[in-house]
Amino acid sequence: MEKNIPKQVEGKSLDCFKTVELPSREEATRFFERIRSRLLNVNRWNEITKAPSATFTITDKSGNPIERPVQKADYIRIDIPGPGLPSAKGYDWVRVEDITETADVEGASILLTLRPCPDPTQDNTDTAHFFTLLATSSFLVEQKGGHISLHYAGRNEIVNTDNTSILDNLRNFMVGLGAKMGASFPQWKALTEGLGDIDNY
Repeated sequence: MEKNIPKQVEGKSLDCFKTVELPSREEATRFFERIRSRLLNVNRWNEITKAPSATFTITDKSGNPIERPVQKADYIRIDIPGPGLPSAKGYDWVRVEDITETADVEGASILLTLRPCPDPTQDNTDTAHFFTLLATSSFLVEQKGGHISLHYAGRNEIVNTDNTSILDNLRNFMVGLGAKMGASFPQWKALTEGLGDIDNY
């Protein structure tokens, strides 16, 4: 499944890893299912990090909030700490590009990939995110026997300063530069660690 993570082409990349060893395949299978459920419950991601963080809300194509596990083609509205995007009412937006799952006698895996997108509530086609639409955020969880691995992969992180709004570009430059310098690492690291927290299993 690693091969299905988008390739790094340009810009910055970011990776976070966690591994968990369970006494048996049966226990690992149960824990994997718990991780999978929490991964797809995007609206509760901020509760997993156990620290001040961005909040995530699944929406439909009109921007209406949805309370269910995330699905391919859903939109996700992000409210990050700090200055919001002026043209998008203070939010950043991504869309679920892909959800791929596998299962066999040895184990299972799930890969969730998100990509920046325009604000679905507006006619503006500018990318409503501090990174360009080339960027992706992927979560890969794999279980094999009693072993579970979690991998967050940020790829092609390029600051988005090509929007028509000067205020958007200024905000994106400040927030995107901070993210490229490591400000986003604690967010994704905390989510990766929280998803794989065996103490709360």
